[in-house]
Amino acid sequence: MNSIVFTQFVTPVQGASCLDIPLHRLGADIDAEIGSLEYLLDISGLEDAIDDIGALSELHLAADASREDIDRLLESAVAPLERLLARVRTIPLDGPLAGPAPSDFDAWLRWPGARLEDILATLRHALAT
Repeated sequence: MNSIVFTQFVTPVQGASCLDIPLHRLGADIDAEIGSLEYLLDISGLEDAIDDIGALSELHLAADASREDIDRLLESAVAPLERLLARVRTIPLDGPLAGPAPSDFDAWLRWPGARLEDILATLRHALAT
């Protein structure tokens, strides 16, 4: 998800800085996890969930974005993230896999779920303020 880049932008809206953290976390966390998340979905037979990763990678924000623009981008990210989290939660620890899994599969499976929960909590908090 290289399309969401944490950039400094000028905005006259007071309190816009409260959106810096969720915006940064959204891009950075997804960038950090995208490879393992895609592989996890693939070997778990959930290739169709990769469309939600595509939806996240299509989110773009202009350098002169207003608070409303940022709110819309963050709101647009919530639904795909919720669907990804729901799909990750359906993956059984001992289920059949379509590819090799690491020996610590249980930890490898829990990590993306925890990251997705954390990103969603951060976004929801920012959107509520």
